[in-house]
Amino acid sequence: MTIKSSLLLISLVLPATLWMPTAQAETTMTQPNQQQTVMLKLENMTCSMCTVTIKKALQNVEGVQKVAVDYDAKTAVVTFDSHKTNSAALIKATTDAGYPGSLATPITR
Repeated sequence: MTIKSSLLLISLVLPATLWMPTAQAETTMTQPNQQQTVMLKLENMTCSMCTVTIKKALQNVEGVQKVAVDYDAKTAVVTFDSHKTNSAALIKATTDAGYPGSLATPITR
């Protein structure tokens, strides 16, 4: 059997989708961004280094996108994906780190 006849046989046996590129529509659906920002009131902050500990604790929570800790105001502003976490998980993270927190006010943007 020659190469030419082999290729002819393969082209008759194999469907065209296996050897010819085809255009395919993307079927994945993306969810809208569920970004939420909250402000937490924090306790037990005694020095400016406490802000580093709090920031790390919050950044370790899955879904947290941005953290800003203010020592003078004793607050943290946290932006997160509400599909992955919630404010209760953020409060638990700060409390477990030694800085009990509570929800100050939701921030809408």
